[in-house]
Amino acid sequence: MKINDLKLPLNKDESDLKKIAEKKTGIKNGYFRILKKSLDARNKSDIKKVFSVEISESPFPLPDENIKEYNYPERILIVGFGPAGMFAGLRLARAGFKPLIIERGERVEDRKKTNDAFFKFQTLNPESNIQFGEGGAGTFSDGKLNTGVNGKYSEYVLSEFVKHGAPEEIKYIYKPHIGSDILPSVVKSIREEIISLGGEIRFNSLLTGVNIKDGKVVSVTVRSNNGNEEIAVDDVILAIGHSSRDTYEALYKAGIYMEKKDCAIGFRVEHLQCDINLAQFGKDIGLTADYKLTSNKADRGVFSFCMCPGGTVVPAASEEGGVVTNGMSEYKRDKENANSAIVCQIRSSDYGDSRGVLSGIDFLRNIEKKAFMIGGGNYLAPCQNITDFMTDNLSNKFGKVKPSYFIGTKFARAEDVLPKFVCDNIRVGLADMNNKIKGFAESGVLTMPETRTSSPVRIVRDENLSAVNVSNLYPSGEVGYAGGIMSSAMDGVKIAEKIKDKYQK
Repeated sequence: MKINDLKLPLNKDESDLKKIAEKKTGIKNGYFRILKKSLDARNKSDIKKVFSVEISESPFPLPDENIKEYNYPERILIVGFGPAGMFAGLRLARAGFKPLIIERGERVEDRKKTNDAFFKFQTLNPESNIQFGEGGAGTFSDGKLNTGVNGKYSEYVLSEFVKHGAPEEIKYIYKPHIGSDILPSVVKSIREEIISLGGEIRFNSLLTGVNIKDGKVVSVTVRSNNGNEEIAVDDVILAIGHSSRDTYEALYKAGIYMEKKDCAIGFRVEHLQCDINLAQFGKDIGLTADYKLTSNKADRGVFSFCMCPGGTVVPAASEEGGVVTNGMSEYKRDKENANSAIVCQIRSSDYGDSRGVLSGIDFLRNIEKKAFMIGGGNYLAPCQNITDFMTDNLSNKFGKVKPSYFIGTKFARAEDVLPKFVCDNIRVGLADMNNKIKGFAESGVLTMPETRTSSPVRIVRDENLSAVNVSNLYPSGEVGYAGGIMSSAMDGVKIAEKIKDKYQK
């Protein structure tokens, strides 16, 4: 039996929930679990914890893996070991398939060292960085698991994360996160299980081409430290994320059907976390506040994205000579600043037609290169106080909020980096957001640019989840069908199930 909207005062222990559920249902000494936990802070003088719970006389069923018998193909290739590729690989390996997974970046242990070297010495590795490598971009972006997609496999994905070392609470708290300090060990554990089940994972291996015959991929070309190799395949799951621009270009050249897709761009904005706490809770209640803001006051939608409480802004470039920002939090979320992306809707018609379907890549790349030049090179990021942004003035000193971007910043006008229409729309949006969180547009600092919210290209798939003109190629995750760790992981499971159905006896 499920019970919704159970409320407790902040100082009340959660162990009382089971007693309340037993009293409401008459089930004694049953099985009990929390389904959802959130805060109701609408009345700041009486903030409450809100729960949905479940109690049962019999054990709760485990997520179903639906093990059946299959005619196993010789080789299923998964390209990319982010959330979509990771969970597709895990699901297939559990069913007895032995997938080959290739990942252009490094294993997570080596990837962290590479990122640290970039932050310290500005030596960018274009193949392994914040965007590329084991675990995908989300590994070093807080590990946020909130999603607007209530998919069939949500419980399965969360349970697997917990099984592999994530905190138990992610299964029920509102806006769950794992933290960039914990997520690498979770990712490593999933990798080790796949290998133990007979799967193979090759790092530092980049897909450079596909050989298509009679509407099917028959082989792929992979570049690794050992040179180029042609690999015969039966099926290919494409889980390349939103930033593998060279791979999109190679696939387009091979004739795989794609289309332009809208995206969003802007910057990272930082405030003191204590100010966000005060604005959201009205007082210090010992908890770290977050926010999710949208505004439709301008010509384009303006919204916050990837909010990181108590976090830092990180250098997230994946191409030499370009500056990209992203946000990151560790599990405790105990750093001085809160940050989030504040972005404006970009329509595919804004891209121009420099390279047809791939024009969106050029549009974003040009902004990143401009930011690199304006920052003075060496991956310094252009930045501006939020009050100066609102009046289009060049900043000359910081206020109480200092940027946390590891490499360093240089004052610049946002309009020198971003298109004027983007800045105009965001100014209107920020003024509106200031009415929702007092001081939001009055004290803070912005670091530019945020250009990797999603891919500007979609690899189109049909009702069978395969590419429209290549029947054994399965686009998955951030190639146009997901927007974050959870939705990408669930999409990877969905693709794996489709392949399992294909080979079921």
